[in-house]
Amino acid sequence: MNSEQIYQNWKEQRCQIETGEGFTEVVMNRINQYEQARRKPLVDVNGFVEFISGRPFAKAGLIVAGGVVGFVRVALIIHVFLFA
Repeated sequence: MNSEQIYQNWKEQRCQIETGEGFTEVVMNRINQYEQARRKPLVDVNGFVEFISGRPFAKAGLIVAGGVVGFVRVALIIHVFLFA
């Protein structure tokens, strides 16, 4: 018996399995319950990117905030090396 015949026999056995009444509805209901129960992410990254990309002042504010954070990091590093 070659592998193709084994596979065909397995497929025929699987086709003969009977499912109960309403099996499809039960499975689909469980899938819908799972989808509804899933938690939504705390941060909507796609919405944030759309918000930033559509507003020039938001882009400028993000760049300024990054500059301030970078300056504070450099200032802290200098402070640690000079005064510690």
